[in-house]
Amino acid sequence: MLLIKKGYEGVSVSDIQKKMGISRGLLYCYFKNKSDLILASCTQYFFDGYLNSIDLENISFKDFIIHVLKVEEELAYCGKNKIDILKYNTLYSTVIMREPRFKKYALSEFAKAIIVIRNAKKRNEIRDDIPDNFIGATLLSILGRTTYITATPTDAYVRTRIAEDIMRFYDLIKK
Repeated sequence: MLLIKKGYEGVSVSDIQKKMGISRGLLYCYFKNKSDLILASCTQYFFDGYLNSIDLENISFKDFIIHVLKVEEELAYCGKNKIDILKYNTLYSTVIMREPRFKKYALSEFAKAIIVIRNAKKRNEIRDDIPDNFIGATLLSILGRTTYITATPTDAYVRTRIAEDIMRFYDLIKK
């Protein structure tokens, strides 16, 4: 929650250490720096929820989308606190752009999604005339949106729009 509230650059190791209620020395026993700590926590609590619990070879594309939306909904809460999806997506984008290890990890996750897309094409579930990377990037674009140009929407509105837009996109590409 600290990262979402303050942003990547706004959080210091001292902030993290105080929030966790541990000594600075103990924190540094496990993590060399803020980046290592954030990568470990994001990997465990956020990233791994998306693609590690599914059969990439056999899941239908529609079930894949439903799974991703379910995980996104589960991410709505971090402990007792509700997470603002626009702030979460902004943080995610910032971290990927700033930290090469995050970007590498995100690319490896994207490669898993491409497996699902290619298998869906082989099964004739989705159109094969649309490039794999375009499908994947469009899904990421919808899931990872960070702003609205209209009045500031509620978090519930944003989550509903993400789910609706993902399903509309699926309807466009399915056979």
